[in-house]
Amino acid sequence: MRILIPTDFSELSKVAIQYAVDLSKDLEVELKLLHVIDTSAPSRARVGSNKLQEAIKASSERAMKELLASIEKDNTHKIDISYEITSGTSIGKYVETTALKNDIDIVCIGTKGASGLKKILFGSNAASIIENSSIPVLTIPEFARYKGIKNIVYSSDFYNLEKELDLIIPFAKLMDAWIQILHIDKADEGFEGDLQQKEKSLIKDFSYQKIKMTELKINSVVLGINKFVADVDADMVIMFTHHTNFIEKVFQQSVTQNTAFQTRIPLFTFQKEA
Repeated sequence: MRILIPTDFSELSKVAIQYAVDLSKDLEVELKLLHVIDTSAPSRARVGSNKLQEAIKASSERAMKELLASIEKDNTHKIDISYEITSGTSIGKYVETTALKNDIDIVCIGTKGASGLKKILFGSNAASIIENSSIPVLTIPEFARYKGIKNIVYSSDFYNLEKELDLIIPFAKLMDAWIQILHIDKADEGFEGDLQQKEKSLIKDFSYQKIKMTELKINSVVLGINKFVADVDADMVIMFTHHTNFIEKVFQQSVTQNTAFQTRIPLFTFQKEA
């Protein structure tokens, strides 16, 4: 599994790196770190830009080498890790380009889980990466720590269920994790048919025993997800979406509810088919 991790050498980006490093204890993982030097400064700041850019790149190289040394020092197992340093004005586009060029399976980023999240997270590079990435994005909250992945909550509207499970199940099998398929029934528009029978059918069709389907009658998708995550002690939440506004809403409400999701549970987002 190839994982790309954008880094600005901050403590927050190191959270994502450490999570991926710890994941590599259980899976065969190749890590690639990407640092994008921001060139969007005002034109007057770019006077004498050749020397300035050389100095910035040299500084970035030193910071990257220090980061690699600290990873090696703090972890005893062997890690397959490489890096790339580039320059640009849009980190989201550079992450997408680098991911496609290097056949990346997952983009992994650290996210700020605190009040003021809208300003800190979704007005930031994280939103740009999620919006631009055609590759699944794993967001790691600042207080998240890898403790294995045994319980995955997959929030589903039951549209394209089989197609989406095609993407989820290979990852779940690697971790030998339960897939808890959650559907929120807001207005008695629940699953048409026998839920238990559908569960058995999915288990048979995908040759995977650890699938469970649950339907909650509650008037808020966000409340339902957060309640269920706490109830099953989930290690990860998976969503399919092409908008960040819904994810933002989930995180913001989880802050006010003081639940575990926003502060310690990684969120794995896939692009929903148009």
